[in-house]
Amino acid sequence: MPTMLLKNCILAAWAVFFVWLISFGQGHLARLLHPRLWWLVICGAGILLLFLIVNLRRPTVSQTEPSLWWRWPSLLILLVPLLYFSLMQQARFNGDTFARRILQTEAGMLEQEDIKGLPAPGEVSTDNESNEVSLSLLSTDPGPYLGKQVEVVCQALRDQRFPPELMICYRFRINCCAADAQPVFLLVKKTAGDPPVANDSWIRAKGLLSLQINGEIKIPLLTAETLAIEKEPAVPFVF
Repeated sequence: MPTMLLKNCILAAWAVFFVWLISFGQGHLARLLHPRLWWLVICGAGILLLFLIVNLRRPTVSQTEPSLWWRWPSLLILLVPLLYFSLMQQARFNGDTFARRILQTEAGMLEQEDIKGLPAPGEVSTDNESNEVSLSLLSTDPGPYLGKQVEVVCQALRDQRFPPELMICYRFRINCCAADAQPVFLLVKKTAGDPPVANDSWIRAKGLLSLQINGEIKIPLLTAETLAIEKEPAVPFVF
């Protein structure tokens, strides 16, 4: 009986967590899972609730069962991910994550991963009436936008290998979830009148797009006409 009670409590805890996550915790869910996969969380909540209802309606076994207290530790382990979630709420991808996941040549130059399946330039959607373009597209296929004015929202990162006026403008692209996130980036050239920018802060930069060429490495370069500090987007990833 105590073991069955514990199992039901664990099922209830996970079911309540999934329901809360999809109902009120979407800001956290957006930093974990691609929006097109949120239905999995809804299905998970439904399955857990169904199992909980079935377990609660099962008749109580009248015969004496052997002690199962030794199973409690293995069952309580199932609650450990919920404890980690409280820490995850403050976790963010930052410059350290960028450095660990970015590709580099033998000479130490930053290099983009070859990303397939991006939308054609005419199919890129924006969330507003500005010239904001997907950083995935600008970083991996900048050709259609060279010499044109574009706008990006990204995190800033300074690299000692670059001149003071240059900084890396990066975001993380996901296919499924945060586990497969890979950085995409371009360079932003700021002017003397632009506000100071701290590492990993979010910025909105608008200006002309060109290429910064170093040997065989070509990195998109946005020469900022306007640059402002921005709040973290509701969905920090690009797709």
